This record gives sequence, C-alpha cells and structure tokens, in this order.
Amino acid sequence: MALKGMKMNNKFLFDCIKEEFGRELRTDINYPFVADNLNHKLKLRAYQKQAFTRFYKYYETRDAQAYIKPQNNIHLAFHMATGSGKTVMMAGLILYLYEQGYRNFLFFVNRGQIVEKTKDNFINQFSSKYLFNDKIIINNKQVNIKAVDNFAYSSGDEINICFTTVQGLFSDFHNEKENALTIGDFKENKIALIADEAHHINASTKKQTELFDKDGNPKASWENTVEKIFKAHQDNILLEFSATIELDKKEIKEKYLDKIIYQYDLKNFVKDGFSKKINLFKSNTDKSTRILQALVISMYREQIAINHQLNIKPVILFKSSKITESKDNQVVFHHLINNLKDGDLNVIKNQTNISVLIQAFDFFDKNEINLSLLIAKIKIAFNEKKCLCTNNDKELELNQKRLNNLEDKDNSIRVIFTVDKLNEGWDVLNLFDIVRLYEGQNTGGSNKGKIGKKTISEAQLIGRGARYCAFKIKADDDPYVRKFDDDIDNELRLLEELYFHSSNESQYISEIQRALIEQGLLEKAGQEPIELTLELKPEIKKNDRFKNKIIFKNKRIDKCYNTVKNMADFGIAKTNFSYKLQSGQGNLSEIFDDNTEQTSQPNNSYKLIKLLGVNIVKNALLIFDTFAFNNLKKTFPNLQSISHFLDKDYLGGFDINITGDGGNLSAQQKLAIAISFLNKLEVEIKGNIVEFEGTKEFDPYSAEDIFTEKTLLIPQDREKQIQKITHEWFAFEKFYGTSEERQLIDLIHTIIDDINNDYKNVYLVRNERHFCLYDFAQGRRFEPDFVLLSQNKLSQCHYQFFIEPKGKHLQQIDKWKEDFLLEIKENYKALTGVNKTTTYSNDKYKIVGLEFYNHSDENSFKSSLTTQLGVNNVI
Repeated sequence: MALKGMKMNNKFLFDCIKEEFGRELRTDINYPFVADNLNHKLKLRAYQKQAFTRFYKYYETRDAQAYIKPQNNIHLAFHMATGSGKTVMMAGLILYLYEQGYRNFLFFVNRGQIVEKTKDNFINQFSSKYLFNDKIIINNKQVNIKAVDNFAYSSGDEINICFTTVQGLFSDFHNEKENALTIGDFKENKIALIADEAHHINASTKKQTELFDKDGNPKASWENTVEKIFKAHQDNILLEFSATIELDKKEIKEKYLDKIIYQYDLKNFVKDGFSKKINLFKSNTDKSTRILQALVISMYREQIAINHQLNIKPVILFKSSKITESKDNQVVFHHLINNLKDGDLNVIKNQTNISVLIQAFDFFDKNEINLSLLIAKIKIAFNEKKCLCTNNDKELELNQKRLNNLEDKDNSIRVIFTVDKLNEGWDVLNLFDIVRLYEGQNTGGSNKGKIGKKTISEAQLIGRGARYCAFKIKADDDPYVRKFDDDIDNELRLLEELYFHSSNESQYISEIQRALIEQGLLEKAGQEPIELTLELKPEIKKNDRFKNKIIFKNKRIDKCYNTVKNMADFGIAKTNFSYKLQSGQGNLSEIFDDNTEQTSQPNNSYKLIKLLGVNIVKNALLIFDTFAFNNLKKTFPNLQSISHFLDKDYLGGFDINITGDGGNLSAQQKLAIAISFLNKLEVEIKGNIVEFEGTKEFDPYSAEDIFTEKTLLIPQDREKQIQKITHEWFAFEKFYGTSEERQLIDLIHTIIDDINNDYKNVYLVRNERHFCLYDFAQGRRFEPDFVLLSQNKLSQCHYQFFIEPKGKHLQQIDKWKEDFLLEIKENYKALTGVNKTTTYSNDKYKIVGLEFYNHSDENSFKSSLTTQLGVNNVI
C-alpha cells in the first residue's frame, strides 16, 4: 500500500490519499487519548474525524511521507471553512503529536488579538471555549499545558506552547531581545509549528522574483522566516490552517499540491447544514431606516427565541467604510434610539413590502407587543452600554474578551460598530444581522470587472457571521446543524439565517453576490432551490379511512443500565488478556485477543485479582477517572463499592495469561500489569457506553396529524426527480426521491392487486421527515422512507410496514438501520395507548420492519413483504 508507485499528476495530496487508502478511510480512526482529552462539550463532527483519520494515515505510513515529501520534515495544510472548528483540530493534533514524542509547539498567526484569543482557548480552563478536558491523561499520566516565551526551559513532560505573531517571529529573528525566540530554540528541540490564517505567509510565493537577493540568498520575509524555523531540525513539523488559500493563483497551487491533506470548503460546510443561511436584505431606504429595519428584525428574532425557551441574544454589526464614518454612525444610532417614537416604526410597518418585516409586525401584534412596548424594549436592548466599537487596535484589545464570548449568558452586548478589524480570527455565533452603512460598489478603475477588495472583505465578514448558533427544540435534535431547511414556513428558520442589509444598488448587489457565490455561501444564479409543496391527494385528505389510520412510533430515552449486574451484561464477554514478560519488562498484547502469539516461553493462566492482589489493583484504579466509584456507578448502577468491583462478576472474573515467569512478580511488575490491563479495559468500557436507547414501547399517533403539508426546497438540477404519482394507493400527489425509491413504488404497483385480495385500505406513504424512530441499541434517529399501511379483511388487524430503499453503496454504512428494522417485529413490547378517544392494543395492530429494498435484490424484498402479509402466488 505504498504511495511510491502513484503519480500525483497535478493532483492535490488529499485526492492522492483518498485514491491510495480508498475504503480504509470509510472507517474513522479514533484514538481515545485524543477524543477523551478534548473538552467533552466538543462533539467531533464527521468531517473533523475524517481529517484526523487522514492525518493519522499519512503520519503513520512511512511510504506516504517518503513519496509526498522526500525530506524528513512534514509540512501539511488543512484547508477548512471558517467556523469548521480548526482550533479543535489543532488541539487534537497537539494531543496526538505529544503521544508521538513532541513536547514543544509554536503557534503563530498574523494578528495579536487572534493570538490572545487562541491562547485563552488553549490555556485558560475557565474560558467558555476552553478546548481540553479538565485533566489531560496520556499513557496513564496527567499532562499539563503551559504557555512559554521560548523553549530554553520547556518541560519534557508537559505540552509547551509558545504563542506569537508571524511579525513577532520575524522581529525576534532579526532583532536580539531578552527571552525572545532564537534559531537555537529550533535547532536543539524538535518542534511542531502550527500556523493559523496561514495564507498570510504566502507573500513570497506569490512574488517569485522576490524570494532571493542578487546573491541567491533568501530575502528576509515572513514566509522565509517560517521556512528557516521549519528546516532548523529534521523532525520539525509544520501544520498550516486556513479557510482562504488562494488556489486560483498558479504559484500558490503549486506550493500546496503536496501539502493540503484535507479540504472542507465553505460550500460543503453550508451544504452540510453547519452554517446559517445567508439572505441579502436589499432596501431602497436611507441609513436611519435601514438601522431601524435591522432593530425590528433583531427584536423579532429575540422574541422567537424567548417563546421557545431558547437563550439566544441576537447581535447586530454595523459596518462603515472609514473610522470617521463609523464614529459618526454611532452618534446617529444613539440619537435614533434615544428619540425613537411610535410614528417612526409605524412608517416602516405600513409601507414595507418586505416579507420578514411584515411577519415581524404580525408577530408583535399576535403577542400583544404594541409599538410603544416594542420601542421600550429596543431602548433597553440597544442602550449605549450594550454597544462596542472596534475601530482601532486599542479598542479591539480592550474589548477582546467580550467580542469572543458574545454568546455567553453574562455578555449583554447587542451592537458592534466596525470597519475592517473583524474580518479574520473572530469567533462569533450569535451575529444575525450585518448592516452596511455606506453605499456604492467597490470595483472600477484598474479593478474593473473584478470583485473589489473591500467587497471580498465584506464577504469574509459575512462568512464569519454565518457560523451557526447552536440550539435544539426536540430532545434528539442535533444542536449544531440547521433543522428547518425543509420547513420554510417555520418561524424558527429566522434563528438559522444571517441577514446582510444594504441599499438596493444593482451593481453592488451583483458584486457581493459574486463574492458570496465564489466563497460558497450563495448558490449560483439559476441554481437557487425551487419550492416543492408535498400534500396528500384531495381524495385521501378527505377520506376517513386514511384519517383514522394510526402511525406507531417509539421514543428516545436516556440509556438505562439498571439490568447490568456483571461485565457480560455490559457487553464485555471475554475475560482473558495476555501479558508478555521479557527480562523483567512487560509488553501488553491485545486485551481479549483470541489469537495469542505462539512462543517458546511458558504461558500460564492466572486469576487477575489472585495474581496481582487486591491492594495493587485498588492502587491502579486510583490512576483512572473512569474507575472512580461515582463514575463506575453510572455504568454499573448495581455496584455496591470498589471492593464489589473486584468480585467475580466484575474484575474478579478476568483471567490473565502471562508469557514468561509469572510466579515471582515484583510489586512494580504487578502494578505495571494492573495499569496495562485497566488501560485496555477502560477503552472497552468507553466503547460500549451509549447515552441513549430507543423504547420498545410504541405509541399511537393519528396519520392525519403526522402527514401534514410540507414545503421543501429542491435543487434546480433535481427538478426532474419530482414526479406526479397517480396510483390511488399512493398518498401524496407528488414524489421526490432517488431512483431506488421510485423503483420501490413500481414494485408495489406490480403486487398491489394481490395485496388487495386480502387487504383493504392499503396506502403507501412517503415519509419526508414527518416522523422518526429510534433504534433500540443506541437511540439513533432514523426516518424510514416509506410506511405501508393496510388492514386484513378477515382479521381486521392493521399492519404497519417500515420500508427503507437503500443503494448498494450505502447498505454497509447504514446496516444498523436494517438491523433495527428487522428487530422491531420481535422486540416491541406494546402498542398500547390512547390517541384522541380510541384505545389501541397489540391484538389489532402489528408493526413490522423489512429488510432494505434494493432493485438488484428486489425478489428477496418482495418475498419478505408478501410472506409477512401472507399473500400467496406473487411472482
């Protein structure tokens, strides 16, 4: 599996790695010492796990390193969207590299305020955005993180991080200063360099003629300074992070072909639902009215959040072109707030034709918030004490902490005035409105036809504001992704949108749209999604036989471990592991490994506790937080004490196979064996812990209430997938889905007559996120694509079949869904409950999950369905 035989052929490293490792990348590599030592509030996302996996594969495959980068030094780049969690990646990679022997880390970026923000996130355990667990445990030892000025006195057991700017590095190297970094720091110690906003160190690459002086020596520059540090030690590693590497420039692309190990651009970030949706709010109004419109919408957002018991404080940013204008705009703003009258808002209310403003005032009326009350709320929410200015470095430094924790409960800031200081390195989640308080486009002159630099910076600012503000409405909602893309009439969509307010100037609007399209924040012209309204056929909507149909679904609850009374109940059935003694030193084999290594040395089996002794094992338990009694009780609630944990049902049931002389172990050897064993057992336990489970009780819900009208947003290029289904047994008028799903409908059509011989009131209903189930094992959310409803003519029993068409390429990935479907028939406990005025019981209702439907295996699915229905003679 070597990369040596593979030609890059102008391909990026991330494509080469994908081709080389192929299917191996489908399974994420998870090192517990990384995941467990990150802040437990941080749930790694799928793309972050994949980025880690690719780095691990690259780092641990020598051939990959040798081919892609023949020198010893590893230089890689992560090209990931703003808001995608690059600092989480940095923290995880620091933990991984520490385990690989690195102790010294140099973090640098182009701006001082980003340095301070990052330092706070890495070092300050009391920061709301602290990246690590309270205790970092690697190889059974607690590891501390400390900030250092240089590496002269760095600790060999700690994570030592030097935080600086790239300008500071340059200055340190060319001007001798006390305690400053010197080239000696990097020659004597292997160091991992972490470059944030790394596109700023590409100036020399962009200007090839300036790389060397007339004698051929490298010129003094930021980029050459970084390169000099990087090459000072053969084991130094350079990891770059940026959202905006200019790959459209030939020289930059050539530089990064063999360096970008993972790419996750803004377009994919938006597509996957991790950002707010961007709306361009264009109005033909003056500056004061534009400000008032933003205030009204912000108050509308706040009230929606309050009505849904959400702690979200919407922030508005007012952007000016120059510092003097920004100061003037602050005066205008505060004068407007202080002198606001009913009539000012009444003009907007009566004259606007903008839908969100109409909805806002309708909302205020329904919630008995008249204009006088609204003005009173505005004056409280937007008074001067709740406004910040960031027009110069001094103001920015003064307000740094408040700017970087705007979402915190005790942060009251609602308004920010700025020019250009927040385009990079600003972490904000609850920015919902950006108001451009100047007019005119930014192109023209020598820049004619191109997007102006100021417009690009505006688009970058919008990208920062597009970070999603996490919330959930239902218990099983993923708080970090958009939830209402397919529910366009839901008022909560406003908490998933960012509005960019500007004057309605056609040339400027065209320019900002181009900039946002290039970034991936907006769809290209002509590719905007179209609306598809899904509604039941009129005859079915009126049909009492359908309206009285019942949909049974289960719930997700916290995982209950009350029945766990031993290791086997918890899913750890094997109770032996092997330990090899060599010259007084031990090497641990895989725990619970059936394939024990053959050796000429004696191999004897012992009971773990009997061999090591109670006191030795208890001392080893103290090293692990997992085995603290209060934590053990969460997983093993029937446990009475630590001594009980040593009984035969738990640790006392384990055997240990010792290769070597196990009859005369020293206390130190016994402790080493105990720690090694517990280290492996901890991994097994954590691998088996789940937070939730799906109930085996299914509750009844009316089909009329479940299958309500929905409006979806469909990509234009998929409009052909919208089809009208005329079959009277297909409940909805229109169908939108995959070819596999369409073929399922065609299959039902071929056997419907046979089904109708024995069944009545047969309906196939498309489940377009109308309801969900939860698998029994882990409570994972699952929305089967179809449900087939029918009633046996003879027994009058109602049947409900959950059906999931699935392409071959997805069957293995989603196997847990099929396993769950097949478990339903035998495992559900009850269909009892009351819905409206009717009582339901198992006697008259049966629910069944079927195997995946795939067209290539259609006969197998058909056989399963007809067998369950008892329908004969179906070919």
